[in-house]
Amino acid sequence: MNAVVKLIIGLLVAIAGIAWYVYHSAFEAVELVDSLLSLETILVGSIGLILLVIGVLVVWIEAEEIRDTMKEKKAKEKEKKEVKKPKKTKETKKK
Repeated sequence: MNAVVKLIIGLLVAIAGIAWYVYHSAFEAVELVDSLLSLETILVGSIGLILLVIGVLVVWIEAEEIRDTMKEKKAKEKEKKEVKKPKKTKETKKK
C-alpha cells in the first residue's frame, strides 16, 4: 500500500478513536455502555500488566547489554593474549 493511503487510514482511525470518547453519550441512547466508564475500567485493570511488560522489557534490554559487555571484555582479553605471544613464522621456525 502507498504511504499516503496508510497515513489517511491512520488519521481516520485516530479521529474515530477520539470521537468515541468525545461523543460517548451518543452510545448510551442505543443502550451501549458509557465508553468513558469502560475506558476507566480498562485503564485501572491494565496498570499491573503495563508495569509487568515494562519491567520485563527493561530486564531483557539490560541482560542483553550485560551479555554484550561480557563478550567485548572476552574479545579484548583474547586480543591482548594474542599480542603478548609472538606469532611463529617460517623464519623463526628455521632458527
